[in-house]
Amino acid sequence: MLRKDDVAFKKVVNAAMTNIYKSGQINPIYEKWFQKPIPPKGINLNIPDERSVQRRWSRIRPIQGDPAAYK
Repeated sequence: MLRKDDVAFKKVVNAAMTNIYKSGQINPIYEKWFQKPIPPKGINLNIPDERSVQRRWSRIRPIQGDPAAYK
């Protein structure tokens, strides 16, 4: 979540998220939250790691939306 009128911060967030997906850092994050028990109750969502999802993540581009559309 970020403020809709903070263009500079949105640019930083988009760049960071793009880097996470393109670098493959998303894989251990995905594994931690969707394939392993989640504290405190140890619930495992057990959502398989789909290759098609990884291919989509590698092509993610920052959103270039118009801030006026968020009003």
